[in-house]
Amino acid sequence: MATSRSEKLARLVRVQRQVERMAEYELSLTLREQALTEATQDALVQAVGSFNPIHAAMSHQYAQRFQRLSAKSQLLEGAKGVQERRMLTEKTKADRLSDQADRAAEAEDRLATDETLFDLLDSSLQRRGAD
Repeated sequence: MATSRSEKLARLVRVQRQVERMAEYELSLTLREQALTEATQDALVQAVGSFNPIHAAMSHQYAQRFQRLSAKSQLLEGAKGVQERRMLTEKTKADRLSDQADRAAEAEDRLATDETLFDLLDSSLQRRGAD
Protein backbone atom coordinates (compact mmCIF):
# COMPACT_ATOMS: atom_id res chain seq x y z
CA MET A 1 0.00 0.00 0.00
CA ALA A 2 2.52 2.54 -1.15
CA THR A 3 0.81 5.89 -1.47
CA SER A 4 2.39 8.61 -3.48
CA ARG A 5 3.29 12.03 -2.17
CA SER A 6 0.46 13.63 -4.11
CA GLU A 7 -2.08 11.23 -2.58
CA LYS A 8 -0.81 11.98 0.91
CA LEU A 9 -0.96 15.71 0.22
CA ALA A 10 -4.46 15.38 -1.24
CA ARG A 11 -5.57 13.64 1.95
CA LEU A 12 -4.00 16.44 4.00
CA VAL A 13 -5.82 18.99 1.85
CA ARG A 14 -9.16 17.27 2.59
CA VAL A 15 -8.40 17.29 6.32
CA GLN A 16 -7.32 20.94 6.23
CA ARG A 17 -10.47 21.93 4.33
CA GLN A 18 -12.50 20.22 7.05
CA VAL A 19 -10.61 22.21 9.71
CA GLU A 20 -11.35 25.35 7.68
CA ARG A 21 -15.08 24.48 7.59
CA MET A 22 -15.03 23.92 11.36
CA ALA A 23 -13.50 27.38 11.87
CA GLU A 24 -16.16 28.88 9.60
CA TYR A 25 -18.87 27.13 11.60
CA GLU A 26 -17.49 28.45 14.89
CA LEU A 27 -17.43 31.95 13.43
CA SER A 28 -21.02 31.60 12.24
CA LEU A 29 -22.11 30.54 15.74
CA THR A 30 -20.37 33.58 17.20
CA LEU A 31 -21.99 35.89 14.64
CA ARG A 32 -25.40 34.38 15.37
CA GLU A 33 -24.88 34.85 19.11
CA GLN A 34 -23.73 38.41 18.55
CA ALA A 35 -26.82 39.20 16.46
CA LEU A 36 -29.05 37.73 19.17
CA THR A 37 -27.28 39.80 21.82
CA GLU A 38 -27.72 42.98 19.78
CA ALA A 39 -31.41 42.23 19.21
CA THR A 40 -31.90 41.71 22.94
CA GLN A 41 -30.12 44.98 23.67
CA ASP A 42 -32.38 46.80 21.20
CA ALA A 43 -35.46 45.29 22.83
CA LEU A 44 -34.22 46.43 26.25
CA VAL A 45 -33.64 49.97 25.00
CA GLN A 46 -37.16 50.07 23.57
CA ALA A 47 -38.62 48.70 26.82
CA VAL A 48 -36.81 51.28 28.94
CA GLY A 49 -37.94 54.05 26.59
CA SER A 50 -41.59 53.03 26.61
CA PHE A 51 -44.21 54.69 28.77
CA ASN A 52 -45.64 51.42 30.02
CA PRO A 53 -45.66 51.44 33.87
CA ILE A 54 -44.54 47.79 34.01
CA HIS A 55 -41.36 48.65 32.15
CA ALA A 56 -40.77 51.67 34.39
CA ALA A 57 -40.89 49.43 37.45
CA MET A 58 -38.38 47.04 35.87
CA SER A 59 -35.94 49.70 34.67
CA HIS A 60 -33.26 48.75 37.22
CA GLN A 61 -33.34 45.09 36.13
CA TYR A 62 -33.27 46.20 32.50
CA ALA A 63 -30.19 48.33 33.14
CA GLN A 64 -28.41 45.42 34.82
CA ARG A 65 -29.35 43.09 31.98
CA PHE A 66 -28.14 45.66 29.46
CA GLN A 67 -24.76 45.88 31.24
CA ARG A 68 -24.36 42.10 31.13
CA LEU A 69 -25.29 42.07 27.46
CA SER A 70 -22.79 44.85 26.73
CA ALA A 71 -20.02 42.84 28.39
CA LYS A 72 -21.08 39.75 26.45
CA SER A 73 -21.11 41.77 23.23
CA GLN A 74 -17.53 42.90 23.84
CA LEU A 75 -16.42 39.33 24.49
CA LEU A 76 -18.15 38.15 21.34
CA GLU A 77 -16.48 40.90 19.33
CA GLY A 78 -13.07 39.75 20.56
CA ALA A 79 -13.91 36.12 19.86
CA LYS A 80 -15.10 37.07 16.38
CA GLY A 81 -11.76 38.69 15.59
CA VAL A 82 -9.84 35.65 16.81
CA GLN A 83 -12.06 33.28 14.84
CA GLU A 84 -11.79 35.37 11.66
CA ARG A 85 -8.00 35.24 11.90
CA ARG A 86 -8.10 31.50 12.57
CA MET A 87 -10.39 30.92 9.60
CA LEU A 88 -8.06 32.92 7.35
CA THR A 89 -5.04 30.98 8.65
CA GLU A 90 -6.72 27.63 8.02
CA LYS A 91 -7.77 28.71 4.53
CA THR A 92 -4.24 29.80 3.73
CA LYS A 93 -2.86 26.48 4.97
CA ALA A 94 -5.37 24.56 2.85
CA ASP A 95 -4.57 26.63 -0.25
CA ARG A 96 -0.84 26.06 0.19
CA LEU A 97 -1.31 22.32 0.68
CA SER A 98 -3.52 22.22 -2.40
CA ASP A 99 -0.83 23.94 -4.45
CA GLN A 100 1.78 21.48 -3.15
CA ALA A 101 -0.48 18.53 -3.99
CA ASP A 102 -0.98 19.86 -7.52
CA ARG A 103 2.76 20.31 -8.01
CA ALA A 104 3.45 16.81 -6.64
CA ALA A 105 0.86 15.30 -9.00
CA GLU A 106 2.42 17.12 -11.95
CA ALA A 107 5.89 15.91 -10.95
CA GLU A 108 4.62 12.33 -10.68
CA ASP A 109 2.98 12.61 -14.10
CA ARG A 110 6.21 13.95 -15.60
CA LEU A 111 8.17 11.14 -13.96
CA ALA A 112 5.75 8.53 -15.33
CA THR A 113 6.00 10.08 -18.80
CA ASP A 114 9.79 10.09 -18.59
CA GLU A 115 9.82 6.45 -17.51
CA THR A 116 7.58 5.54 -20.45
CA LEU A 117 9.86 7.36 -22.85
CA PHE A 118 12.94 5.66 -21.39
CA ASP A 119 11.25 2.25 -21.72
CA LEU A 120 10.35 3.03 -25.32
CA LEU A 121 13.91 4.16 -26.04
CA ASP A 122 15.37 1.03 -24.39
CA SER A 123 13.11 -1.29 -26.39
CA SER A 124 13.96 0.61 -29.55
CA LEU A 125 17.70 0.31 -28.86
CA GLN A 126 17.36 -3.39 -28.05
CA ARG A 127 15.61 -4.02 -31.38
CA ARG A 128 18.34 -2.19 -33.26
CA GLY A 129 21.02 -4.13 -31.38
CA ALA A 130 19.27 -7.42 -32.24
CA ASP A 131 19.12 -6.51 -35.98
